[in-house]
Amino acid sequence: HFPVIDFSKIIGEEREKTLSDITKACEEWGFFQLVSHGTPLELLNKVKELSSDCYKTEREEAFMTSTPVKLLNELLEKNSGEKLESVDWEDVFTLLDHNQNEWPSNTSGLK
Repeated sequence: HFPVIDFSKIIGEEREKTLSDITKACEEWGFFQLVSHGTPLELLNKVKELSSDCYKTEREEAFMTSTPVKLLNELLEKNSGEKLESVDWEDVFTLLDHNQNEWPSNTSGLK
């Protein structure tokens, strides 16, 4: 099972253990699930929805035609005759509050 970190323990007697658990999860797994963080589920769902909309409207086409995806498709087709179509890719972009001119512009509700 992957690590699950109870963030409510970051304040109090178990702070050091919680920080150690986070460090261990990052070093050994590269990720962890954070629970009891206090962020409302409604907000998390809205962020997920907006991120998905942003990817579909502003980033997907460029990503799917990028060199890494083209190379992976070529390798896959060569070896199995299949193509990468429905892969859950990770897409990361940084939004800085002080420079909203660089924010995605075609996703309503993002700003």
